[in-house]
Amino acid sequence: MSPELDPDSDLAPGPGLRAPARLVDIAAHAGVSLKTVTRVLKQEQYVTEATRAKVMNSVAQLAYVGDAGASSLRTGRSGTIGMIIPDIRNGYFGLLARAVEERLSAESPTLLLGDSDEDASQEERYLRTFRQHRVDGLILVPAGAPSLPAAVREVPTVIVDRTVAQVAGLADHVLADHRTASERLVEHLVRHHGLRHVVFVGGDTAISTVADQENGYLSVMGKAGLAPCVTSGHQTPDDAAEGAHELFRRLRPPFGVFTTNNRMFWGAVSAIARLGLTIPRDVLMTTTDAIGEATVTGLRPTQGVVPAQEVASRAMRLLSRRLVDPSLAISTVAVDIDIEFGTTCGCVPLASSPLLAGFPPA
Repeated sequence: MSPELDPDSDLAPGPGLRAPARLVDIAAHAGVSLKTVTRVLKQEQYVTEATRAKVMNSVAQLAYVGDAGASSLRTGRSGTIGMIIPDIRNGYFGLLARAVEERLSAESPTLLLGDSDEDASQEERYLRTFRQHRVDGLILVPAGAPSLPAAVREVPTVIVDRTVAQVAGLADHVLADHRTASERLVEHLVRHHGLRHVVFVGGDTAISTVADQENGYLSVMGKAGLAPCVTSGHQTPDDAAEGAHELFRRLRPPFGVFTTNNRMFWGAVSAIARLGLTIPRDVLMTTTDAIGEATVTGLRPTQGVVPAQEVASRAMRLLSRRLVDPSLAISTVAVDIDIEFGTTCGCVPLASSPLLAGFPPA
């Protein structure tokens, strides 16, 4: 049997916090020397199986986890990767973080996750913390923190989904082709549905993905000889609802709407409801981003879906290369966005929705 804990020991059970177990505590508990404990934990030879089992039993009983700081000093690696996303509430970014986590094996670094909330100062705090903890690598959906260029010069980094001018030519990128997806979705409303008015409801155009989407929209409208109808720069669904309402109330149905993300989508839906209009009879909608809750209402959006698994796979591949050889030339990888057709543009009948089955079409 293993020795009992000294009731006066810092490791003994009782109220309050206890000190983390140390190697000397493992040695005392197992009744072996400190050198033997070290040999066992380093998986060295010349230790009997009985002794190894005794030490590992003490490790388990004392919940020993080691000292990451000390290990980092020895190996030069922290065993961690930092990831910063702009909004965990956005379904796509949640999927992306999960996809990155899935690609870390038991032997791989641990993922540290931060949510910048689209705020450069919040991103700055996470970057400082990650750099202080000497993360081995970074995966970022950037908001434009002031120290971002310094961070990518110090730490192997992959920028995903979007970019900012500060890191041009400084870091590897995996970017979704938002312009082409926008063009396809707007063209679908103009050509397939024959709409003469299509409204662009957008977020902050300082974000590269939103700018790409607006450029795609303007390109299609220009080629079709149609006047653009744009409300952008919105941060919240309420902002988007107000901007959309101002435009929608001047238009005669049917008309189309393209929104740049889930917040803009729900803002536009709110404006549509406020005007007493219906989807897709009066307003045909397309969007990008996973809009989540819409499936509960019976709506299936016509949307561009960024393949989170592919983005994560390519990002991890680039990061692995960069960890091995930081001197490699900078790479930028483009990822196509999948287009899914649904009920919000009328291509899929609303009656096919589980919640609307048995009810007459609108």
